Amino acid sequence: MGELYGSAIDEVRRRTGSLAQVASVDASVRTDGPDAGTRRLRLIAGELEVELLPDRGLDLGQVRHRGVPLAWVSPTGWPRPGAGGFGASFGGGLVTTCGLLSFGPPSIDAEGEHPQHGRYSGLAASVTRADVSDDAVVVEATIVEATVLGAHLELRRRVRLPFGEGRIELRDEIVNRGSRPVEPMVLYHVNLGWPVVDAGSVLRSLAERVSARDAAAEAGLGSWAEFPEPAAHYPEQVFVHELPAERRVAAEVMSRAGLGIRISFDTTVLPGMFQWRVAQEGAVVLGVEPATAATILGRADARRRGLLRELAPGASWRLGLDIGVIRNGSMT
Repeated sequence: MGELYGSAIDEVRRRTGSLAQVASVDASVRTDGPDAGTRRLRLIAGELEVELLPDRGLDLGQVRHRGVPLAWVSPTGWPRPGAGGFGASFGGGLVTTCGLLSFGPPSIDAEGEHPQHGRYSGLAASVTRADVSDDAVVVEATIVEATVLGAHLELRRRVRLPFGEGRIELRDEIVNRGSRPVEPMVLYHVNLGWPVVDAGSVLRSLAERVSARDAAAEAGLGSWAEFPEPAAHYPEQVFVHELPAERRVAAEVMSRAGLGIRISFDTTVLPGMFQWRVAQEGAVVLGVEPATAATILGRADARRRGLLRELAPGASWRLGLDIGVIRNGSMT
């Protein structure tokens, strides 16, 4: 049984008129602006508040702990799906899922045309559960990516906020509902912003080797671990982290003030991890991106290097992340 504000749930129930006083799920629909008509779910589990985006595959928008924002939010926000390409609709948020068939640059193959980072963030979820249990706030949903006579993938997502832990559990199961094998590609784009990310913030990685994606990243490769002072112009940099195989790992981002985020996952199913860094005024963001394939150069490169894994009809994969808040060197 979990805790809220340092008290066991049974004690909380004795002292509140309703558990909704300290833990709840609230649904709403935006009524104005470019995201008008889209759904939101607001989850509160004591000191942790999470915004979920059902019309973007139940991805995570802004997340706050003790009122402090943790995620980077882009100037586009989250407009209705179909409002331009990835660059015109990438709202950031704590987690943007890329896939389910491709991530990285656009590509074309036997499965058809794949836009930048895939179609997932434009898919609407069917929410099947949203409630407060005895020890957590839980939301579950189903998301389908399918084409006529093509791939048919179903993702079952579960987002759970255990009481008293300052932690988000994101669990996905991908099922091949089609009649032929498919090769999914999935990347979790975890986007951290100010005040977690600022000059002097440090990324701690278990990478055995870190390399640069391109010349822009090569210029900052020697200082990949420490976030630089923001500048008026700062080209985005992407670094490739080669992780230990088939084990549970964690990446941590820590600010100078002692506020941090720990992202943990299993390299058996998520063997790749990439770091996205922009230290530009108006766009201070650090992305930590676990992925099912250890390439950020797209589906064609993954196929060429033998990094795609086949998912048989009726078979499934289980993926996921834990994202926890660190304060003064310890998990909350």
